[in-house]
Amino acid sequence: MDNPVDRPLSPAAKGARLYLWPLVLLGLALRLAVVWVTARGHSAAWFFGQATELGKLAESLRTGHGLSSPFGGSTGPSAFLSPGYPAIVAAIFAIFHPYSLASVAALMTLQALFGAATVWVLMLMTRRAFGVSAANLAGAIWAVSPPLLWLPTLFWETSLSILLATAIVALSLYWIDKPTWRAWALAGITAALVLSINPSLLTILAGCGGWAIYSIRPRSLSGPALALVVCVSLSAPWAIRNFHEFHAFIPLRSNMGYELWQGNRPGSNGAFSDSLHPNVNADEFSRYQSLGEVGYMHEKSTIAKNAIKSDPLRFIELTAKRAVYFWTGMVRHASFLIVGYIVLTTVLGLAGLWMLWRRNSSCAALFSLPLLFMPLPYYITHSDFRFRLVLDPILTALTAYLLTSRTPNADRPNAHAASSN
Repeated sequence: MDNPVDRPLSPAAKGARLYLWPLVLLGLALRLAVVWVTARGHSAAWFFGQATELGKLAESLRTGHGLSSPFGGSTGPSAFLSPGYPAIVAAIFAIFHPYSLASVAALMTLQALFGAATVWVLMLMTRRAFGVSAANLAGAIWAVSPPLLWLPTLFWETSLSILLATAIVALSLYWIDKPTWRAWALAGITAALVLSINPSLLTILAGCGGWAIYSIRPRSLSGPALALVVCVSLSAPWAIRNFHEFHAFIPLRSNMGYELWQGNRPGSNGAFSDSLHPNVNADEFSRYQSLGEVGYMHEKSTIAKNAIKSDPLRFIELTAKRAVYFWTGMVRHASFLIVGYIVLTTVLGLAGLWMLWRRNSSCAALFSLPLLFMPLPYYITHSDFRFRLVLDPILTALTAYLLTSRTPNADRPNAHAASSN
């Protein structure tokens, strides 16, 4: 069977050069400049106040209490967040002291490095699929776009999630070339790392993994089986810990019921309400404390499901609204600059995807799957502009493909769909 992407779909001009490291270093320099300005102009409380539960879980880890008490007090073990990013923050706290300006600078710098690494992975992915010219354009967009330069100032794991989501798609393109045992073992390790940082990326993992397996289907499936075994083995300790602590099966996170309640509770407009968060709402914290984490999440899930069942038309309307919000970025805390950027890359990226479907359906399927599956949980819970930005490198690659491609009838690629035998 031929490779589904056997040569780039947008050939480079003769003598074209990939400006990989200049664009990576430019992206890093601009992000560090933003970090410098932000760190000098804001307090540590401003930075850590963006996600107080993340800071509290990290401090709990640092002091030897494990992941516990995400909303303050002493409420016991928690699976509200996956352990990966709190562990990173805990390590920063251990070196630079908790909630200090030094920790702020260290975390922002680390996230700037994640952003620069995304430029690197994006360019390699785009070159593999669409050629050098598209890779240079995609890298330039991600290196200099103002909304992206500010991502390191977010306390959340957004910058790392974006890097990991891009890496999943990029590795899918490369793994089908040489699906060795080592490559599949690395795939399993990567999947376990992704789930420990942001379980929401499971949909991208499943979609891209399924695409890769389908693409090599005439060959042995022992490699994918190895990847699955490695991923499950590395992820099992977290699920075992949760079963031991909560006497419930929680393989990834415990918060789905709470997120569903936020977007669908009686009186909700479909968006997240900060005022109802246990971090700031005394009644909600008291309820969480008295019921315990599992009981609290179950109660919220029941309230949300009852609200959905009692008025399904309202749920459909809210879901449609959240879908629009996801793809436009028109949600809380989003500036006009962010909304404009998200709308532009959404429109251009989807246009590029439409062109790609006409020229190589297998490659188009790979780029479609994350766009199709990743937003689904946010359609039924609530959206935020940072969730949409996780998909931005994929849409940027498609945008670059659209802008650097020739007319559809010119240079039609000699590539076969993954279904070719």
